[in-house]
Amino acid sequence: MVEIITVRGLSKGFGEGEKRVQALNGVDITVYEGDIFGVIGLSGAGKSTLVRCLNRLEEPDEGTIVINGQDIRKLGKAELNIARRNIGMIFQQFNLLSQSSVISNVCFPMEISGWSRASAKRRANELIKLVGLEGRENAYPAQLSGGMQQRVAIARALTLSPKVLLCDEATSALDPSTTRSILALLRKINKELGVTIVIITHQMSVIEEACNRVAILDKSRIAECGDVEEVFRNPKSDIAKLLILGEGAHRTEFGPEGRCVRIVFDGKSAFEPIIADIVLNCKAAVNILFADTRTIDGVIYGQMLIQLPDDEAAAERILNYLDGAGVYFCEEAKRNA
Repeated sequence: MVEIITVRGLSKGFGEGEKRVQALNGVDITVYEGDIFGVIGLSGAGKSTLVRCLNRLEEPDEGTIVINGQDIRKLGKAELNIARRNIGMIFQQFNLLSQSSVISNVCFPMEISGWSRASAKRRANELIKLVGLEGRENAYPAQLSGGMQQRVAIARALTLSPKVLLCDEATSALDPSTTRSILALLRKINKELGVTIVIITHQMSVIEEACNRVAILDKSRIAECGDVEEVFRNPKSDIAKLLILGEGAHRTEFGPEGRCVRIVFDGKSAFEPIIADIVLNCKAAVNILFADTRTIDGVIYGQMLIQLPDDEAAAERILNYLDGAGVYFCEEAKRNA
């Protein structure tokens, strides 16, 4: 795997003295060529600061940022402007020119880069078609839905054929259906154009649906990083468990003490038959303590926490059944006083 973004020891603070806020503190991440890499965390964790440091919209205090083999922090202004042509960016609020048409918005980066009008228009039309806005070339932002405006922003970000696309909460202002369509477009761009994508979000559903790798930020530091499937199946940090399982999974008032098992639905296992099949095949009842599942592209993702019977033989039958059925699960070390 080829590293396209390598961040080491990245730190950034705002303010002075007692009012100083440390937004990033010694952050290390590695993004490989072809990744759709997600960065998730609660509000104030440092997500947007991180992505804005990657192209030096914010100047880091410490650390190294290597993108496409260049140490971004060592570049002068002119060199940085050239390097930024390989780093596209889209934002939550679209940032379109309100008095310009769709095609004029898309042409804008090329015009300021010295492209001829004919070449810019030809490239813009290709990208407008790619993002699904063919026929809307002469519309103005106010005439477009939020999802359409974001598609214009994506087309504009791709004009100079960047190798990396940074997305700062790009779906936060959109409804769930539109969010899914934008994420599908990003996956298409990643696959067809080979663009490496970094997605900043506070929504775990965005990570599940679009990303192959994820970093979880907590209080300005990386709490956990890895393949989405592995982090989702086996979250180790408290913040990962909170984001993936939700607050309900951390409750302690589950009732009588006993052995608990967390079942993970990762799109590869069925959902509806499991509990019923446990009862039928194992001749034992289980207590569902917590469940949070969702359907994405027709498959089930989510978590369920169940309490095993007190009878050890029945409990072992259930564990053996889950193992034989190919269901991912792990036993929780939870006992209530």
